[in-house]
Amino acid sequence: MDNSPNPDDLLTLNALVDGELAPAERAEIASRLAVDRDLARAYAALARLKATVANTADDVPTLRLPKTRRPVAWRLTAAAACVAAVIGGLVAVHGLLSSASPDAVTAEGPMAITLASLPAGTNIPRLDTAGLKLIGLAIDPGKVPVITASYRGPHGCRLDLRAWPAGAEAPAVTGTSRRNWAVGDLVYELVAHGMPQWRFAIIAGAAEQQTRLGSDPERVERRLREANIGAPPCVG
Repeated sequence: MDNSPNPDDLLTLNALVDGELAPAERAEIASRLAVDRDLARAYAALARLKATVANTADDVPTLRLPKTRRPVAWRLTAAAACVAAVIGGLVAVHGLLSSASPDAVTAEGPMAITLASLPAGTNIPRLDTAGLKLIGLAIDPGKVPVITASYRGPHGCRLDLRAWPAGAEAPAVTGTSRRNWAVGDLVYELVAHGMPQWRFAIIAGAAEQQTRLGSDPERVERRLREANIGAPPCVG
């Protein structure tokens, strides 16, 4: 069964990557990317393709996609075939790309697009019960691709969760406390900025459990509630 995006969707994704969609169109495609794994794979592959092309030498041949949203039929078919072929190759090289785990956080707008583009098996923990809200999600496609989820609390608390491929060494970041663990093909690192050590230890343990299969959701929630009881403001 061919699950490749249709030509209209490919043109929409191309416009999304190029920043050419109106706010309403961007919101619509973001909502689809959050639930459609095949569309998310296509978006992530196309974004990586364009980022790679942008970093190559000027004399390297590039794939030029049509700018118009309604090209003539033959041009649409040819462009769709070329992009679909490139997407298929990138997926084979980089591994299947899918939306985040069903247990991961939900989001809207640009964050939903990023969530939909995360590598398969990536879990972004929910820390709301501990008073920490996910406010940002980014993918840095550098020499070592790193996913960073940023959490913030109401009293100055800051946490950053990073994930990158196992066996690679991600660039170091500063922080007052940190905890690393590995799950499957990914390494996770939770970094705190000024959070009391006892509170960080509880939250880090709960975050790690959420990234592992078979964890007890009720126990995780209890631990997160403990971390939020009498929590002092963070300094740093």
